[in-house]
Amino acid sequence: MRNLIAKILKTSPDPLGVRKTTAEVLLNSRLVRINFDKLQEVANLVKRKFEKREVLTAEQFGSDDPTPQLIFVLDAINFCFWAKKGQEKWTVEYPKGNFISSGWFALVASIQRAQEEGTPILDADYLKNLRLSETKYIFRSANDRPIPLLKERVRILNEIGAILAEKYQGNIYHFLTETGLDAGKVVTQIVATFPSFEDYTSFMGKRVNFYKRAQIFAYDLSLLPELKITNLESLTLFADYKVPQILRALGVLEYDPSLARKLDEYQILEPGSREEAEIRAATIWSGEFLAHQAGIMPVEVDNVLWKAAQSIRDVRPYHRVLTTAY
Repeated sequence: MRNLIAKILKTSPDPLGVRKTTAEVLLNSRLVRINFDKLQEVANLVKRKFEKREVLTAEQFGSDDPTPQLIFVLDAINFCFWAKKGQEKWTVEYPKGNFISSGWFALVASIQRAQEEGTPILDADYLKNLRLSETKYIFRSANDRPIPLLKERVRILNEIGAILAEKYQGNIYHFLTETGLDAGKVVTQIVATFPSFEDYTSFMGKRVNFYKRAQIFAYDLSLLPELKITNLESLTLFADYKVPQILRALGVLEYDPSLARKLDEYQILEPGSREEAEIRAATIWSGEFLAHQAGIMPVEVDNVLWKAAQSIRDVRPYHRVLTTAY
């Protein structure tokens, strides 16, 4: 494993040090391991699905003509949609009679609904002054479960609105022109410009970078045919909670019995814990190894796995952390 990690680190661009820092976690992992005996089988599966175009496309943004501004707003608050054991998930009714409880798609539907109702949800001046009561209405639920971390979402929407209005004429497009549409530069500058996109932890006294939402924003932009995003190979798989769930179901990720028990009992892990860091690092490196064997990029592996995870049934629970990172 060390030799393969070294080879990937030597040949892959790593503008934010995600690969390098998470490799240190993987090499010192005690609770999570990657089953190399399963990698080729799963790589073949991923490659078949990718070649059949069983992937997410721009349709996932819920618009006939999605814009970078729409994608930026969505990705800024694309985190933490899970429910506690025995509770219903946050559910959005849109259009009338259609109930959506799958987190990302419920988020997209809520933004669609707001726009249909005349709420200028993509306007920077509106976002920077958005209040809790307005946000609660925008993301209102069809059941008694509100969207998780509502106050944090208000704070983030206020932040991105204020920065866009002050520095970029209210539109993320003007930010993107400064990056040359290079994926690595998009991620680097997003993290430097918008504090809420920070996503790192400490492991054995060293900083470990993940940058899930910043990276997924750069990749999501590449799904727009009019934008030519380059250097996608600099991005890693996105360390969320759905992808490690399907990697576990496919036998690629294996957990120590103590950690497996916590997850299966829906126990909430602490943000920044060893458990969370090891799961996320092993998820990223599973993507690296699968990409290496399938002959595609890690972001393409992520796309296939996340898409597949939406339809898989009877799997064990994903890990749960109260966080704005993913």
